[in-house]
Amino acid sequence: MSRSTAAAVNHQTHPCLPTGMTLSHVIELIERVGRHIGLGARRREALLRMIRQTAPTDWTASDRDPVCFRPQQDLAQDLGITDRAMRAHEHALAQLGLAIIDTTANGRRSGRMLPGGRRLGVNFRPLIDRIGWLMDLDEAHQAATRRIVALRLECSAAKRDARQMVEQLLEIDPRHHKLPAYLQRMASWPRRYSPFRCAEELDAHLDEINELVGDVRAELQCRDDSSGRAESQIPAILNTTPKILEFCSGSSAHKRSARKRAADNPFVAGPAGPSNSSEKSIGGAGSDGNPDDVSWLTPEIIRQIAGPCYRERLDHHTAGGPITERAMRSAAFELAAWLGINESAVLEAIDVFGDLRMALCILVIEANLDHPVTPIRSPGGALRTFVRRQQEGRFNLAGSLIGLVERRRTSA
Repeated sequence: MSRSTAAAVNHQTHPCLPTGMTLSHVIELIERVGRHIGLGARRREALLRMIRQTAPTDWTASDRDPVCFRPQQDLAQDLGITDRAMRAHEHALAQLGLAIIDTTANGRRSGRMLPGGRRLGVNFRPLIDRIGWLMDLDEAHQAATRRIVALRLECSAAKRDARQMVEQLLEIDPRHHKLPAYLQRMASWPRRYSPFRCAEELDAHLDEINELVGDVRAELQCRDDSSGRAESQIPAILNTTPKILEFCSGSSAHKRSARKRAADNPFVAGPAGPSNSSEKSIGGAGSDGNPDDVSWLTPEIIRQIAGPCYRERLDHHTAGGPITERAMRSAAFELAAWLGINESAVLEAIDVFGDLRMALCILVIEANLDHPVTPIRSPGGALRTFVRRQQEGRFNLAGSLIGLVERRRTSA
C-alpha cells in the first residue's frame, strides 16, 4: 500500500484482537501459517521482528493501532540484512495485506502520538483485520496435518496386518499360488511416507494396502484354520485372544498372562469405592483379577465411558454397524492426532499393547482429560507412561476402564 493510500486510512477507528487473544498468540499464529500465506523464512523473520517491536497493549487498545516505528536501518542491522532488503520486506508485507507503510514524505517514523491515535511507521492494522482469516487458515492446516498423521498410522497398521496375514498364509500353505503376487505387491510399497505429499495420496495408498489385506483374508477364510474368520467384534473380546486379533495386532501382548494382579499394582485411574463393590470385581480386575482382562466390555459400556471425540469418531467408522477392533483402532488414530500424541508413541503402544488395548488406552486418556482430581495434561506423556508401566507389569488397564464406568455412573 502506498503512502497516499495510507494517508487516507481513517485513524479514528482502531480494530482490536479478539477477546482473549494477545500479541504472543499473533506471533505463534504467524509462525504456523507464515509459509501458507506466501512468507518465506526471511520475510517471516522480518515480520516477526517488527511485530515484536510494537507494544503488546496496542493490539488490544481501542484508541491506537500497533505500529513499528523503529528506524528501517536499525531493523535491517538487527536482521543482518541491507536497508534495501528490509525495504523490500516491508513493501511485500504491505502488498500481502498485512501492514500499512504510514510514514512522512521523507520516510520518517515516530512513536509520537498524532491526532486520531496515529503514529508513523509500519502499521499492523491490516493484520488485525485479517486475524479471523489467518485463524481459519491455521485451523484448516492443523486439521490437514492431523489427517495426514492419522493416515500414516492407518497405513503402518494396515501394512502390519498384511505382512502378518501373508506370513500366516505362508505357514499354512507355502506353495499357495497367490503368495508370489502378494509378496511382490508388498515389496513395491515405499518404506517411508515422504513420497506422499498430501492426504489424498495417502488415502490411495491405504486403499491399496487394504485391498491386499482383503484378498489375503479371503484366502484365509477359505482355509480350515480358524484364523480365517471375520474380524472380531465387541463384545467378542476374550482374554485368550482369537488368532484373527493376534495377527492383526502385531503384538505378543495378547498372548501373555497377567504379570501381576490388579490389587498388587493399582493404577491411579482405577476404580474407587468399597472393596466388595461390583466395579472392583467386574471383569476380573479385583483381588483375583487380571489387569489385562477386557472381555467384559460391551458396545454399550464403550460408548458410555468414551469421551465425546472418541465416541464421535467410533460412530463414524462403524456407520451404525457393530463395533470392531479395526473401527476402534481407526478412531484411536484420529483421536491421537487430535490430542497431539506423537506417532512414535502410538506405534510403541501398539507394539506393547496390541491394537485393541492401544485403542482403549487412547479412550482412557481422552476420558480423563476432565478428571475431577487428576486430569491428564499431556496425552502423549500419559500414553508413554502407560507403555512403561505395562512393560514393568504395573499397568491396570481393566481397573482404569472400570474407574471410568464408576465415574460415569456417579455423575449420571
